[in-house]
Amino acid sequence: METQLAANLRLLCSTHRSVSEVCRRLGFNRQQFARYLTGETRPSHHNLRRIASAFGVTIDELLRPASDFEASVRSKGLSTQVGLAKLIDRAFPGDIQKLRPLLGYYHMHFLVPHSSGTITRSLIHLYERDGKVCSKTIERSGPDEIVQRLSKYEGLLSYLGNCIFLLEFETLSCDSIVESMLFPSYRRKLDVLTGLTFGVTSQVYRQPFASPIAWKYLGNVVDIKEQLRACARFPKEDRRIDPRIRKYLESAGSTGTLSSTPF
Repeated sequence: METQLAANLRLLCSTHRSVSEVCRRLGFNRQQFARYLTGETRPSHHNLRRIASAFGVTIDELLRPASDFEASVRSKGLSTQVGLAKLIDRAFPGDIQKLRPLLGYYHMHFLVPHSSGTITRSLIHLYERDGKVCSKTIERSGPDEIVQRLSKYEGLLSYLGNCIFLLEFETLSCDSIVESMLFPSYRRKLDVLTGLTFGVTSQVYRQPFASPIAWKYLGNVVDIKEQLRACARFPKEDRRIDPRIRKYLESAGSTGTLSSTPF
C-alpha cells in the first residue's frame, strides 16, 4: 500500500512544475514530502487529509492501486490540469534572459478614479524562483488617511513580443486580479519602467479602471520598512513624486492611451 500511495502522490505532483512548488502550496517541508514520494514514510492521517483536499481527491482514492487511481483522477480532469500547467509554462516567463536584469525592488506609481488629483505609490519586488519571475506587491494607505487599507498581491511576469506582462492576484481579500503591461528599458542603467495597469478599485462599488503606470527602480537590496513608509497616496504636485513620473502619468492619463514614448 505504501508503494501505491507513493506512486499516486507522484502522479499528482506531475501536474505541477516541480515538487518544490507542491510543497510550497501545501506547506510541507521538502525533505519530509520527498519521503512520502519514495514510500519511505507514510503521511499521518492529518497530512493525508491536507494532501487529498488540496488535489481534490479523497483519502480512500489516494490508497487505491495506482492504475485505478490514475483512471479515477483523470476522469476528474487531471489531464485538463496538466494541459493548463503546460499552457502556463508556455506563457511564463517568456524570455527570462530579458527579465533577469529587471529583478529587484520598485516604487510603483499609478492613478485611481476615486481619488482624482492624487498619485498612489506602492512597493513591488521582482524575483526569480523555479524558472519563473515572480512578484510581490504591497499597497497601503498613508499614515494620515482616515481609513487605513492594506493590499498584498503575488504574481508572475512574462517577456513576450518586446513587452513585459504582469498578472497579479490579491492574496488578502482574494477578490481581484490585476494585469499590467510595461515597456522594457533600453537604457544602460535601469531607472523607470512605464506602461498601463488594469484592475478594480478597493471601494464598495468595485469600479474597473485602467491607469498609466510608472515603476521607479530602487535596487536589488533595500530597506523594505523604509521603502514601505514612502508608500501612500500623494497629491500630484507633491515634491516626493519624481517630476518625470508626474508628467508621464498626467500626460498618458489625460488621453487614456500609452501614446507617450517609454522612458
